[in-house]
This record gives sequence, C-alpha cells and structure tokens, in this order.
Amino acid sequence: MNSENLIVIQIILPLSGAALCFVSKMMKSQTLQRLIDWFAAFLGLFVPLGLLFFLYPVVSQHPIQFYVGNQHPLIGIELRFDGVSWLLNVMGFITAATSWLYSRTAGPHTPEFSALFLIQTFALTATASSADLFNLFVCFEILGIASYALTAFSGKGRAFMAAFSYMAVSSTAMAIFLIGVFGVYRITGALSYDGIARYITTITTEAQIVGLGLSLVCIVIATAVRVAILPVYGWLPEAHATAPHAISAVLSGVLIKVPLFALGRFLFLLMSNVSAIDIVFKEILDVLKLSGTLTALVAVIFALSQRDAKRLLAYHSISQIGYVVSAWAIASPMAIAAAWMHAFYHALFKGLLFLSVGTVIDASGSKDVYTIRGAYKVGLIPTIAFFVGALSISAFPPFNGFASKAAIFYLHKGSWEYIILSIASVGTVASMIKLSRMFIPEGKSAKARPEYNPNILVLKPVTGFWLKVSLVIFALACVMGGLFSKEMGRLAGLLVGTETNPVPTHLFTLNSIKGTLSLLAQGVLLYLFVISLPGKYITHKIETRQPSFAGLIFAFSLGIGLLGTLVLLRH
Repeated sequence: MNSENLIVIQIILPLSGAALCFVSKMMKSQTLQRLIDWFAAFLGLFVPLGLLFFLYPVVSQHPIQFYVGNQHPLIGIELRFDGVSWLLNVMGFITAATSWLYSRTAGPHTPEFSALFLIQTFALTATASSADLFNLFVCFEILGIASYALTAFSGKGRAFMAAFSYMAVSSTAMAIFLIGVFGVYRITGALSYDGIARYITTITTEAQIVGLGLSLVCIVIATAVRVAILPVYGWLPEAHATAPHAISAVLSGVLIKVPLFALGRFLFLLMSNVSAIDIVFKEILDVLKLSGTLTALVAVIFALSQRDAKRLLAYHSISQIGYVVSAWAIASPMAIAAAWMHAFYHALFKGLLFLSVGTVIDASGSKDVYTIRGAYKVGLIPTIAFFVGALSISAFPPFNGFASKAAIFYLHKGSWEYIILSIASVGTVASMIKLSRMFIPEGKSAKARPEYNPNILVLKPVTGFWLKVSLVIFALACVMGGLFSKEMGRLAGLLVGTETNPVPTHLFTLNSIKGTLSLLAQGVLLYLFVISLPGKYITHKIETRQPSFAGLIFAFSLGIGLLGTLVLLRH
C-alpha cells in the first residue's frame, strides 16, 4: 500500500469509527453496543496512531502531496502530509485516545459521545493535512461543530451557555475567515497553497499588496479566535471549565493548537517565496509574537484569581498557548520545532491536570479550591498524577515542561519577551501551589469556615480501571518526555527541516537546579501575596470580571481593526 493511501486511510478511520458508533445505537443489547463502541474507538483512535509509524520513514525524507482520488486540481481535494502534519497527528491521537479511555470510567459513556469525539478527531487530522484554503475552512467548521456539541455534553446550564458563546463567536470568526479566503482567491485566482505561492511572486501593485494583506488579516484573526490569544480568548475559560473532563483535556491539549500550526503551514510556505508581500507577513507575525507573549502573562494573572479549579486550568491553557505562539511567530525551523515541543508537552501535562483535578471534582462535588480538602483520599494514582502534572507545567526538572520551556526561553534570550515569559512562569508556580491546596488534609480551620460543607470533605478512593490507566499514561509521558527531551527535540527538528536541536545542549545542570529553586521561591512569595488581604481584594476584582458576548465580539472586531490599520498604514 502506497503512502498516499495510508494518509487517506488515517484520515478516514476516525470518521468510519463515528459511523459505527451511530450504528451501535440500533442494537438492543447493551453489551453489543459497548463492544461496537470499543471497536469504533480502536479503529478511529489507535489504528491511525499505528499508521503514523509506517509513514514516518517517508515523511522524514520529503512531504507527500497529492489530490485525493487523483482528481483534477480544479475540483480535487489537495492534501499535503509533511513533518508538521505527522507531529500534529501524533499529538492529537495520543491525547484523544488517552482522554477517551478516561471517559470509559468517568463518562460520558454513550455512543453519541464517542461518535462526536471521533468526528472531532477526524477534523483535527484533516486540518493537519489540508493544502488549500477552502478545505481548511471546511475542516475548521467540522472541528467547531463537533466541539460545540461536546462542550455542552455535560447537560448543565452553564455548559449550554458556554457552548452557545463559543459557537456564536467562532461562527462569526469563520465568516470573516471565508471573506479572507474570497479576497485571496479574488486576487490570486487560486485556493491551493502552492497556487497562491506561485502567484504572489508576481505581485507588484500597491492595490494588490493591500488587498492581499487585508485578506490575510481576516484569515489570521479568525484563526486566532480558535487559538485563543489576546484579545480574542474570552470564549475559552467557560467552555473548558464546563465541558466533560475528557473533552477539556482534548480542547486544551489539541484543539487550540492545531489551527495555529495549520495556519503556519500556509503562511510559512508563502514566506518562502520572495515577493513584495513578504513585509506584510513579517508584520503579522510580529503582532502575533507580541500577542502571544502578553497572553502568557495576562492569562496567568486571571488563573491566579480563580476559585473554580477547572477555570484556573482553562486560563492556564491560554497562558501556555501564549508561550507556543511567541515561539511559533519567530517562523524559523528551530522555533517551530520548539513551539511544537511545548504544544505537545502541554497536551500531556494539561491533559493529566484536567483528568486528575476532574477526578477530585467528581469525588467531592465541588470545584472550589478554597473548599476542597483531603483530595489525596481519592487514591494514590490520581494524587501522584496531579503532582506530576503540576511539576511539569511549572517547568521543574526532570519533567517535560522544563525541557520545552527551556527551548522557548533559549529562543528569546536577551529580549523583552524573555522577561515577560519569566514573570509568567512565576505566576504558573504560584497557581499550582494554590491548586495544590485541595490535597491538604482537612483540619479544624477548614471546619470553622462559613463555606464549609461536610459532604465535600467525604472523599472516597476512586475506582475505575481505565481512569487509572489514562492517568498513568499521561504521567509516564510527562516523565519520559523530560528524560528524553533531547531525542524529542531532534525528532521535531528533523521533521520541520532543521538539524539544530531546539533543546539546549546543557539542560540538567547545577545552574538549572539553582534557577528552579529561585523560581520556586518567587512562586511561593507570589502565592503568599495572593492569599494576603490586598491579594484577595485584587484577585476577587479580577475573578468577578466575566467576559460578555458583546465583549467577545468587540475584541474580535478590535483585533481585525488594529491589524488591518497596521497593513494600511505601512502601505
């Protein structure tokens, strides 16, 4: 079987699994339904992961580009499976498969859930391989529709409202994305990345440059909504906080990153062609780097202010994607490799945090970090899993987050971005200390609090084989990702086209230990300020500031206006 067929099969398998899940609804036997559900997940999540290993030897040498079914370029669906596609698929399938295993214990267990889950996975892998703008738009829409439904799957009122806000803002963004696609097609007469790249080398007139620049602004800002960076991140916290825990892990770990790298596959291909439009690309990337860096800091401030444990983690998803964007926008192969490493490692440790914290929430019946105590009672595996995730996101050696953040800091060394990201890292440590309060044994002081609820503190060990398996998989991946970070960096560099390893040569040294101890001390001091009277006043003011739908639309419009104005002023 040739490589092209393997790529198509890998994309189609999750969709085939979703179809099987719907077929299982026709079965009267519950046992038969569960068997079909498991087979569908195996077919749609685990088999494609295996196929990636067969594709690696080919894609490590050259990208695979073709039209599905050998159709004519005018009507065919063009796919380009390159190193970035392979890396995104590895991240997506590992995170999705492990999170689905968790749902077998914690729920939801229904065939409808598995079907939507697999449709979302299909859209993710199709997005990673898309090679023309209209197909990218279609993939984004399928991805969005499945995500809206999965966000609301908990059946709670807050989840329905979060899904609606997500849908309304995202749909508006996709309408603007489509306007951008029309503008690009109107100017270049092409929708395929290669066709657009060939045409822009001939652009010379001011009108064409401005028109194409504004069209790219529409595409970039619309994609930024899906990525959730400043100023268009407001839909994410509530959506991730109210979704089922398995979905929160996938939304945070994969969903907000694949659109970013898919956009990069388009923009970086155009930048490789010398043209008059290159200055527009550089301006857009400079703005995105600024936005990503500030996102890392602003979001961690909001995270520190949250009482809701899942909202705290949701804001950290925004903060961590800020790190990824700040590296990605440098646009060099080494920077893209470092950005993917942190994106992948974030998928692992944030998936671990969402699932372990979700386990505590289900056992306690509360999300309040100030109320829950004695969370260690849920079991040894969830407790260890939480602390592995907390140490990973805090960038403590030898866990994976230490290596991927070191790669990003190495890129920014000596710049103002380095300072901002360093401050954000202190906020991350303080946030994890705050979240760790849940594992403190309950005492007399807890019982004296007005908000004390004795039912919350009655935590029992969690049972469920697949819940524990999923936590162990994520936890081991966080540890192994740190220990073998140089090998991972070498792999990422090879697949994005550079022999330079993004991971610093001297990673685990005495200086790094000193830096970690300094980071811990600063995090403790910041946490002590947060729980002081002035800190409580400030964080309360921040926490009670809830994003409105009107505010989300305003932020989106502001982003388009500012970036569009920049293009007009420069040309």
